[in-house]
Order: sequence, then structure tokens, then C-alpha cells
Amino acid sequence: MSQIRSQVPAVHAQVYLNTGTAGPIPQSVHTAMVHSLESQLAEGRSTMDHFIKMGGVMAEIRATHAAMLGCEPGEIALTHNTTDGMNLVTLGVNWQPGDEAITTNLEHPGALFPLFAARERFGITIKMADVLNQPDEAAAVIERLITHRTKLISLSHVSFITGALLPVKEICEVAHRHGVLVLVDGAQSFGAVPVNVKELEVDFYAVPGQKWLCGPEGTGALYGSQAAISQVQITFAGYGTMDSYNMYGGLLPKGGVQKFEQGTVQPANLAGQLAACSWLTEDIGLDWAFSRIRHLAGAARELLAAVPRVKVLTPAEAAGLVTFQVSDVSADHVAKALLDQGIVIRTVPHPWSLRLATGFYNTEEELEQLAAALTPLVR
Repeated sequence: MSQIRSQVPAVHAQVYLNTGTAGPIPQSVHTAMVHSLESQLAEGRSTMDHFIKMGGVMAEIRATHAAMLGCEPGEIALTHNTTDGMNLVTLGVNWQPGDEAITTNLEHPGALFPLFAARERFGITIKMADVLNQPDEAAAVIERLITHRTKLISLSHVSFITGALLPVKEICEVAHRHGVLVLVDGAQSFGAVPVNVKELEVDFYAVPGQKWLCGPEGTGALYGSQAAISQVQITFAGYGTMDSYNMYGGLLPKGGVQKFEQGTVQPANLAGQLAACSWLTEDIGLDWAFSRIRHLAGAARELLAAVPRVKVLTPAEAAGLVTFQVSDVSADHVAKALLDQGIVIRTVPHPWSLRLATGFYNTEEELEQLAAALTPLVR
């Protein structure tokens, strides 16, 4: 553990329990990004060799993400973040006035806001599945909302609010029986729990680079199944989108999900994204990381439940997020008081609560430190 923690300096500056917002950057990611910027400084950014090199890095990133998600590299498009992928799919559906989308009351704005935009633009109806206190029953609750006008179910694999792990495979089975597409927000699952998009049978799965992957901001990816991709149109078109074009209106987009890729990308971000994938998959090991995250999340639930007047909201079947409330003390007050002691967590809404994230680089001692810091706050 000391060797792993030595590679992420930020964990020594504070008790870093907010990976669900942004993971600490490891030294290898920093080195890769600096090297890329130095190359741009020394060699410029406009030669054919530069673009060929960038294309090679992008292909490596797609291949690494595909291996982590259990799909083929051709089913991966590179994006700027999870919300980017959620927008690309949500706004690309062939909506007609009166069509319906289903989501849940456990969702991040990155899933909700594109739906709200589609409602304003296309006149669709959004149905909200109430699964806050029954995430295990999400498939049944959602099926009761499906009608012949339902075109898309958009939801998280792991709720950013409660940390609940939703039964995505069951939801997909229900959706596909009714001919409905499923778009999954994987922001709190990718890099935290095992994900196999083929086994889940999802149509689209959007992931970030800056959270559990510990990569830079401005990076992410979108999985799109070969069967579903033809049902979604391009919203943004750029050089990355096309297979070929002509000046007089002819655009031939790429055939798969890569038709969603856009234009210019900062090479340093790509270098950092690839380095983060390599660090996690080769140096750390995914299976060990998943096991460690789950163990620490369980330990956090037990420690918090033992603190008087603390209520843990996260169910036992969860990933790396643990959400809790302190009776009669505002979440903002608790978060600030903990930050003053060098303990970094965050607040989440609906209901207003506190949330910590257990990265594999965290320790049991840090969780004990959190519990000890909470005790005087609740008296």
C-alpha cells in the first residue's frame, strides 16, 4: 500500500475521500502529460507525424477501454467526459413530439440535463421512476412506466447520490422486451466495479477519465453496441466524425459509435488518459482494485453506522460511494468542519447528505480518522 500511495502525492496532503468527484493524479499520468506538452513545445503540433502519433494514442485508448468494458475497440468513441456521452446519445435519438424517456430519482445532472434539453427541443415526456428507497426493484418499477411511446431509458449504473448499484442487466432485459434503448451513466462504476457491457446487454455506456480512473479532466469514452448505433443520429459533426465528405453537402460518417467523435483534442490529455489506463490495469491490477474498493466501502459503512446520530443511506449492495446523514447538523457544516481537519468528502442532494468515496489507495486508518472526527461534531 505504501508503494501505491507514494505514486499519488495528493493522498498525503489530506485524507482524500472524494474520488467520486475526481481521483488523485498518479505520478505516471503527470509524467505522460508533461512529456506530451514538452514535445508540443519543442516540435510543434502541425506535422503529419504529430497527427499519426495522436491517432495511434487514440487507438490505444480505445483498445484499453474496450478491454476494461468487455467489448471491441470499434465500439468505443472517445469523448470529453461522461456528460458528453450522455448528451450525444440522448439528443441523437429520433425523437418525435409525445415520445417518452424514463429515468430515475437517483440521477446526476449529467443524465438529467440532456433529457431536459430534449424535452424542450422535441416535446418529449420524461417519466421519473421512484427507486430512491428500492433500487433493487428498479427493473419492475421502470417496466410499469414503459408505453409504446417510450424510446429511451437513461440511468446510472451506480447512483452518485446514494451509491446504490442498480440492476442494469435486469433493466436492459425489460427495456429490450419493449424495444427501448438503454443509456447508462457509468461515472461511478467505471474503475470502481467490474463492468462488462456485453453481459449487461446495454446499448450505450458513458464513462469518464478523471474519477476512478485517476486520469485528467476532459477525457472519457462512450460504448455503443453495433445493434443500437444506427438508431442514434449525429448531433455534433467534425473531422473525427467523418469517413469522407465533399464541399457540396456530402458527409459520410463513420459506421460505428466513432461517428460521435469530434475534432481537436489536447494531446496531453490523451497521453494522461492512456497512462491512467495503463497504471490501473498493469501496475495496480483491476481485480485487486475492485476488491480493495469494495472492502473499504464496507468498512466505511460499519464505522459510520457506529457513530451516534449518523445514518448510513448506502445499501449493502454498493460500489465505492458511501452516503450518510448526521441528525440535526447540516451537511454543509459537517463537510466544512471535516475539511478544516484535512478530510475531503462532499455533499450530495436529494436528500441533502454527505458522501465519501473509497479509492483503493485509501487506508482503514483514514476511515477511522473520519469516524473519530465526526464524533465530536454530532454531540
